[in-house]
Amino acid sequence: MKKTNKTVQFILAAAAWILFLWLPFILFPFNREATVTKADWFYFLPGSIAAGLKSERFVYSYIFTIIILVNFYFININYFIPNILARKKTILYIAVVTACFFLYLTILYYIVLNSREHREFVTSAEFRKFVRDMLTKNPNFTPVGPRYFSTGPMALFLLLFVIGLGSNVVNQWFSAEEKKEEISRQQLQTELSFLKSQVNPHFLFNSLNSIYSLSLANNRQTSNAVMKLSRILRYTLEEANNNTVSLSQEIEFINNYIEMQKLRLTENVCIKFITEGATDNVYIAPMLLMPFIENAFKYGISTHNKSSINSSVVVEGKQITFTCSNTIFPNLQKNKGTGTGIQNTRRRLELLYPGKHTLSINENADIYEVKLMLQSATPNMAENEMANLLK
Repeated sequence: MKKTNKTVQFILAAAAWILFLWLPFILFPFNREATVTKADWFYFLPGSIAAGLKSERFVYSYIFTIIILVNFYFININYFIPNILARKKTILYIAVVTACFFLYLTILYYIVLNSREHREFVTSAEFRKFVRDMLTKNPNFTPVGPRYFSTGPMALFLLLFVIGLGSNVVNQWFSAEEKKEEISRQQLQTELSFLKSQVNPHFLFNSLNSIYSLSLANNRQTSNAVMKLSRILRYTLEEANNNTVSLSQEIEFINNYIEMQKLRLTENVCIKFITEGATDNVYIAPMLLMPFIENAFKYGISTHNKSSINSSVVVEGKQITFTCSNTIFPNLQKNKGTGTGIQNTRRRLELLYPGKHTLSINENADIYEVKLMLQSATPNMAENEMANLLK
């Protein structure tokens, strides 16, 4: 968005300055029928522009107009507006602009009044004859010199004044939009970091519960479970802080977790986890699939009844399909809802994969099933997706 803003501002500024440099040839008076010869260096220019450059009075008026009004424009937008108008000193601002306006008209008036063309015109036989004829008709006739309030210079000054105010308003609007975008980005980043930070305590709590149950039974596999937990925690500390990880790393992480859980299970529980397709060059947000696996172990197994957990990861090109199903025990007392982990995962999917994932959770009398389909991520997925959200 920022790049777009800069482009729009550049185009508007370029168009405004081209218009400003061209308008004096329309608004300022000069002999538009002046003869331009090949001896003039500006002979190749369009007729009206070449005729204007033929007039010394116009050239001086044009040069001083550019100098005065360009300086007024930049002083106005960089000093008058932010230091006077923005501080609500409206009357002072109007007085300063008015003073600049009359200063500009006064300078142009004296340029025209003292120009060689004007002096030659008022001393010419044609002008004297015109005055004599007018005095004959009206003895009170007074020759009128150059107009102080000339339409062209006044219009040009007011145009540049309006452009200055308009560009300031546009710049403030773009600045406000950029600040709004930055605040939104920070809020999304904060929310995403908070959701990710909640995964580790939730996962650690479930893992420690599993090891605790092994220790109560004096299971010899308790030490192995602690070792597997240490490997799992190393992954959560070193890799899970990244925006993305390779799918193969995430699958290895899930396998370690499943192996640790198997240490406390009986033969009544059947666990299957399969993968299909190339996973090395496919990326995913870290610990995105784990809450579904955890949920299956938390609510889908029983030490007394036959139960099963079947999960799979299938990769087809850039498409990742994850499924997980587990047995349901209606008589087993458990918390209602899908738990904090599933809720956080839903929100992370909304933030990181907007429009690029489908999540369906189905529950019937016997089976609880999750199916997640998403596109492979990129290494800087978090930043890119949040930028897309703000467009």
